[in-house]
Amino acid sequence: MRSSASEYLEIPKFFVFSVFGIFSGSAGEKDLNYKVVPEKREGGNVLNLYTWKGMNCLDRTEESTHREYPLTQEGYDEMLKSLEDEYKASEDAPDRAEQRHQRALSLASEHLSMDDYIHSGS
Repeated sequence: MRSSASEYLEIPKFFVFSVFGIFSGSAGEKDLNYKVVPEKREGGNVLNLYTWKGMNCLDRTEESTHREYPLTQEGYDEMLKSLEDEYKASEDAPDRAEQRHQRALSLASEHLSMDDYIHSGS
């Protein structure tokens, strides 16, 4: 039995949220972060889904999306599908690890060339 409800992302099954558990996760290779927060409301409890990109936590990020779903199995299923669709849509985006590697190579060639070392007299 799988512990995650998704084949793409690590995320608990509905039970965790039905007892008002909060969960944060990320798909770092696709620069997708997410946080699911159940909330008690008089008109009906909801699941808040927040998604954002970047290295910062949700509180420190400038741009994020927020969607609400009913706190039911059906609402959870809809939230999970929305989150997986966002992940799959980002599959065409360049891999973050590859982007970091290319940036490191660029910086190294720009600032650490052998010619610079030889001409500096060091």
